[in-house]
Amino acid sequence: MSNRRSRRRVIRDLAFKALYQLEFQDLTPSDSAHRVCQVEGVSGDLEREVRIFVEGTVSKLPEIDKAISERLIGWSMKRLSIVSRSVLRLETYELLYDLNVPIEVSINEAVELSRNYGTEGDRKFVNGVLDKIAKNLAPPQKFKL
Repeated sequence: MSNRRSRRRVIRDLAFKALYQLEFQDLTPSDSAHRVCQVEGVSGDLEREVRIFVEGTVSKLPEIDKAISERLIGWSMKRLSIVSRSVLRLETYELLYDLNVPIEVSINEAVELSRNYGTEGDRKFVNGVLDKIAKNLAPPQKFKL
């Protein structure tokens, strides 16, 4: 279990970096995931899982951005830091579309990513937005995990 958990954390970290990279470079989600994995020395099954996570997030971006935007009070998506925007997108995807990950895990992992790559303000902000998304939009089965 802890092995799987640390593997999932690595996948989230790499997927976050790929989404972050997409903010600056005109790449496909698959190419972004591949480049990040190359730099980090990751290949095989792990790279495949990162690619699936990134492609899934990007494929649902209109729905994800709408869910986030509707919970921003006094903010817009453009005004968010790129770290916050990337973390929120990744973890909103996980909250809404990955039915095997508990809500608390997604939010805790988002806070951890924000801690590692953002500021104290990012952490609190991301936590608050994801909490609202979870309470209002998470599929019912996520509350039973």
